[in-house]
Amino acid sequence: MAKKKPLSHFVPKFSNKYWADESNFMSYFWCEYTTSVIKGTKGKKQWGRKRGLYTWAVEHSLDKDLETKVAPIYEKLITYNELSKDEKFLWAQFLLSQLVRTPSYIEYEKKAVELTGVESEPKCDRVGCQECFDLNYVVNRNWMLLKTHSEDYLVRTDNPILQTGFIELPDSYLIYPLTPHLCFVATPMNDSWNPFEHNNNPILGYQMPKGWAHMVNFYLAKSAYRSLILSPEHAGVISDTMFTDVLGSYTQPPFSLHVIESALATSAFESIRQIMSIADDFDYPVWEIERLTPDYPENTIA
Repeated sequence: MAKKKPLSHFVPKFSNKYWADESNFMSYFWCEYTTSVIKGTKGKKQWGRKRGLYTWAVEHSLDKDLETKVAPIYEKLITYNELSKDEKFLWAQFLLSQLVRTPSYIEYEKKAVELTGVESEPKCDRVGCQECFDLNYVVNRNWMLLKTHSEDYLVRTDNPILQTGFIELPDSYLIYPLTPHLCFVATPMNDSWNPFEHNNNPILGYQMPKGWAHMVNFYLAKSAYRSLILSPEHAGVISDTMFTDVLGSYTQPPFSLHVIESALATSAFESIRQIMSIADDFDYPVWEIERLTPDYPENTIA
């Protein structure tokens, strides 16, 4: 009897638990039968997985070689602790792995292969490695932890990280909600930034003003693929209105499909936009996003 394809966890279970009550998440998801966004409950273990996204070997490697090691780092961040240099590189590996293991990324990747005929087997597949060149583009940015106003909250989507542009470009940044009330940010940098020069700066924490999280949620929901979750206590009029309207309206572009230099960014994104448009049968416009993070203070920079 053929072995069943793995139930691939494209978002690690340990990172989702902060959005659940005793047993459930509240979810907004795209229903292909009604062609609309539906609201419903999901059990703790029923969200963030899809059968057969990748092989058993990759699923086991993600668990053993990455997630088991990263879980304690995740806990350090949500309790406002600084990371060692090695921990920063492991965290960067986790973030870049998360970007390329989601259903939307894999669909766009398949479409790119279909359109171009170019297929290459990634050296480390979805897991990444500590020797990966591109980790420096995350590690050597300034990092922040942004706390929401007490009356606000953050959601988690099936594209958990909002990536604003190509990781090689200084003005790109990453936003990754860690809990409903805390967000990790790898910040945009100035034009003179050298991504291969060790950044010694501390992780800064900020309390964000009331309403900031709603703008972040707008872009997170917009860049989702098919679903998002939030804590049941946060479901209400605002979530019903916003998420049923914008969920997945501009899915997270798969920036990692290209390795670029600054001068080639426009043509590289146009290539990605066309892949997305063909895959989703929708003519995506130019990708635009407002600045969502505070400036890292210059006088702190080492």
